[in-house]
Amino acid sequence: MKIKRAFTSVIAGFSIAVGCLAINNLSANAATTQNGVTNDQINQYVNNATLEQKVGQMYVSRTLQDPNQVKNDVSKYNLGGLIVYDADMKGLTQQQFKDKMKSFQDSAQTPLLVGVDQEGGLVSRLTHSGLVQQNGNQFAFPRKQYEEGGMKEVVDDAEKNATLLRSLGINWNYAPDADYSTKPGTFMWDRTFGQGYQQTADYLSKVVPAWQHDNLVASTLKHFPGYGDAADTHTGFAENSKSLTELENQDMVPFKAGMKAGADSVMVTHVIYNKIDPEYPASLSPKINSLIRNNCNYNGVIVTDALEMGAITDFAKEHGNASVDVLAVKAGNDMIMTTDYATGIKEIVSAVKAGEIPESQINASVTRILQLKNKLGLLKPENLMFRKPTNNNNNNTSTIINPGNTDHKNPSVISGNNSITISGITYNNDKKVAFINGKVSDPAAEGSMIMTATSANTGKKITTAVVGGKGVFAIELPMTNEVQNVKITSDDDSYAAVTTKVEAIKADKPVVNTDQNNKQNSSTEKQTNKQNNSVKDEVNITLNTEKQANSAKKNTQVVSKNINSEKTTVTNPVYKSAIKTNYQGKNVITTSHDSAAHAVAQKSNNNAKVLPKTGTKENIVALFGLAITSTTALFGLALRKKN
Repeated sequence: MKIKRAFTSVIAGFSIAVGCLAINNLSANAATTQNGVTNDQINQYVNNATLEQKVGQMYVSRTLQDPNQVKNDVSKYNLGGLIVYDADMKGLTQQQFKDKMKSFQDSAQTPLLVGVDQEGGLVSRLTHSGLVQQNGNQFAFPRKQYEEGGMKEVVDDAEKNATLLRSLGINWNYAPDADYSTKPGTFMWDRTFGQGYQQTADYLSKVVPAWQHDNLVASTLKHFPGYGDAADTHTGFAENSKSLTELENQDMVPFKAGMKAGADSVMVTHVIYNKIDPEYPASLSPKINSLIRNNCNYNGVIVTDALEMGAITDFAKEHGNASVDVLAVKAGNDMIMTTDYATGIKEIVSAVKAGEIPESQINASVTRILQLKNKLGLLKPENLMFRKPTNNNNNNTSTIINPGNTDHKNPSVISGNNSITISGITYNNDKKVAFINGKVSDPAAEGSMIMTATSANTGKKITTAVVGGKGVFAIELPMTNEVQNVKITSDDDSYAAVTTKVEAIKADKPVVNTDQNNKQNSSTEKQTNKQNNSVKDEVNITLNTEKQANSAKKNTQVVSKNINSEKTTVTNPVYKSAIKTNYQGKNVITTSHDSAAHAVAQKSNNNAKVLPKTGTKENIVALFGLAITSTTALFGLALRKKN
């Protein structure tokens, strides 16, 4: 039996190795098929482009709603691609949408990869936006297509939809979904093929070539290494506790099949895989990325999921607002999906110049991106010649006028009641961060809709959040010292805004004395009155002035001498007040009104909290003035008696 198992293991290992080699060869061949330019021309571009231009090619951004801004930024930053969502299609005819995409391409120094989430079902941007009419199961989830028409219907619809996408100016689809979920009702359940790991692998081996037929559209396997039953990363952290062995034998099986079938790209999820890399989400993890490159020798384009999603924004905040763009490149991703390219490009360029990222890695990523564009027939020799960025911010640039779309039903019918509901506001433990939780009426808004929190008083934008599964969103915003009236809006203007209130930060009560935290505040007024009376009484005792001054001096010396002790209490019966400070991490409590004692305490730590003196400066000056006057008078009296 042992010999048989060993033989089986050897055969299995050999099969995996052959499979990975096949994946590598197929991906390389797919990426280097020449349509418009040669590999030498691509290499020449990579060698001659500036670092900023190359890094710009690594960005694929959500399409901004101002067409002129899009055209300007595409040219200025040499962006590699755009993503289109429902908001980019709503209200337009198909011809208007084509013209819009063409205007973006005309602004690009190198042609754009224009991507879309067209998985089907609730993740069908074409029908959900109203740009295209529903047509039976053509735009349904593959699960439903398979259940009603078998694999033939799944493949046929993928081919038809790929042709349709390219005709609209879209050349990159973030599908098919290679995930497998075991629990109905989980975030990814509806989007999976739903027929087991191996059956999902068989499905991908057939549907990838269907999506990529005739090199019209690039397909994407997502969400590597397998989303499973994890929570929604749009709204926060999600975890997966499977071991590497479990992932390789289960969740990664469909991905390997899709890679072997020649998938042009792979999208990495934001889920944290505790047993592989407990610190970094997969999209920012070199360990996860190495599974794609090293375990399976895949050489296609690797792209992150959108970095604006809650899982990544939460990660950045917990790590000192680290540059997630830099981390994504360090992890090994070729393309970064985010809108903050203006900041990210500078950060990545700085990281390369600082030696944190090798420029050879940037060159390899840009080469893969250009090879994919070439495979899709986007590149011509003139596209790889450098030209100055075009400024499209002028009043003469025409914009698309929307006369209404007669190609589809009213989008408002498809989108439901178009309402925003606030379900509640929660706060973190120290009550300095608020979370506005809510839901939009359209469950298919997942990933495509942006919610914005604005000050209802000033109109100033505070923050944004991406809508997650089933239309749920969570907006995280900092609290202030005053109650905030916050206006919540959607980037879909068919949704009416809602306003809610966020509490103010509750001020912390100062701690006066660690030995009497609960008593000090209540006794402050009494103590002040007693001290003032004490000062008043001492003014009339001129004969003891010299003794009192010596006592004050001695008090200062005691403070200096004991400043390093764990807790030092110094009391002068004449001058009393409370000071709490910290010296080299040790508590020092003084009850002296002497200015020298105050100086020692204050000097011990610049961040010390020193409570106000309960007496007044004028009283002290008057007291010492009186002491000097009295002493002079007594001295004069003694001289007169002597004479």
